[in-house]
Amino acid sequence: MNIKIGCTGWSYQGWSGTFYPKNLKSSQWLKYYSQLFEITEINSTFYKIPAQEIVRRWNADTPRHFRFTAKFPLIITHEKRLENVNSEVFSFLTSLTPIHDKVSALVLQLPPSLSFEEAKPRLGELFDMLPNDFVYPIEGRHESWFSEDAVSYLKQNKHCLVWNEVVGVKNPMPITSDYLYIRLIGNRSIPDSDFGRILNDRSELISSWAKRLKEIQNVPLAMIMANNHFEGFGPATANSLRMQFGMKELIWEEKKQKTLGSF
Repeated sequence: MNIKIGCTGWSYQGWSGTFYPKNLKSSQWLKYYSQLFEITEINSTFYKIPAQEIVRRWNADTPRHFRFTAKFPLIITHEKRLENVNSEVFSFLTSLTPIHDKVSALVLQLPPSLSFEEAKPRLGELFDMLPNDFVYPIEGRHESWFSEDAVSYLKQNKHCLVWNEVVGVKNPMPITSDYLYIRLIGNRSIPDSDFGRILNDRSELISSWAKRLKEIQNVPLAMIMANNHFEGFGPATANSLRMQFGMKELIWEEKKQKTLGSF
């Protein structure tokens, strides 16, 4: 299995001086991030469709092998609940044109109130208009998404049901496609102002995730995204997971400084 591990975003003030060098300008953060990680989930697209000027900068700041995933805007998933979203979908896809070749997946994070039954006919219309250039993992949080009918539908249409670690969501994690998309989200107990250090050690949970994935056969790809709310510091969570799979530990500038200072 090819496992790609990254973070849900890169633009966090709390990472300055903990992940990013303290004197590094925020405009250089993505460039720095992409020198260490090979993938990221763009969380900001959930709140606003980005201007192409910004997306062109993302492309220029990342190497050719780097990969993005991005969340569909909430106007599509939450406000309009997948209904009559043609113009918004077109605008969103158009905005990502500068990084088209670097996009691996576009994530449909659905609101907890949107059931499978309500979403099913709308998904049919949505996928009729979506290009085959990317994969579209679906993060259903309503309990109906884990029913036999929903899982059967997802398998039949080869749609990936996102596996997640989210408070209040009891995801049985069925395999519904030829890839896995995993989001380690956690809860909102850690405020944004505290991002940048481990505040909730979840080493055992990380080990259990790694163990589960190691047991899976015949799925060629897994994309795993670590959120700051999971432990307090996305890069450290992603690093811990990397090492569980025998990958090289990532050493960023601030980690080097702390190591040198400990002698």
